[in-house]
Amino acid sequence: MITLSIFQTVEFYVITCVVAAAVVALSAMPRRTREARNFSYEGDLMPGDGEAEPKLVFRVMRDGRVELRRTGLSGVGDEGAATLDAEVAGFDVTLTERLRAGRGPAVGEAVWVMDFFGREYYHIRFTSEASGRFAAVTLHVRPGIVVEKALVQ
Repeated sequence: MITLSIFQTVEFYVITCVVAAAVVALSAMPRRTREARNFSYEGDLMPGDGEAEPKLVFRVMRDGRVELRRTGLSGVGDEGAATLDAEVAGFDVTLTERLRAGRGPAVGEAVWVMDFFGREYYHIRFTSEASGRFAAVTLHVRPGIVVEKALVQ
């Protein structure tokens, strides 16, 4: 009977609340992420319809590299440039498109080939600074997989 009297003391309930708060605090802490790696790729400018609806086409090649084709590119001449900056943190990838107008006839597509992917699922966020468009997609990197995603504003 004396040992059960501990459940009626104020100290017992204070200690229980402190332990519960510590458990909640530990479970609410963010996961530790890996250090981000940065890559930069120059795109190949291709002829195409610059007035078409902008979209992304990811294609996983046999050797594991990923080709990204950006269609509906407007305002860029064949002497311009399309650069893709990639920030990779674990399986989260942020792609930022940078365009330079240049002279010459207009092009409609840009193609980049990226070689940092492993055979996993990646969460990709794409943003275009020039057009203000973006897209988010999950890509399963396995040879032969093709994923299309429209760019929205």
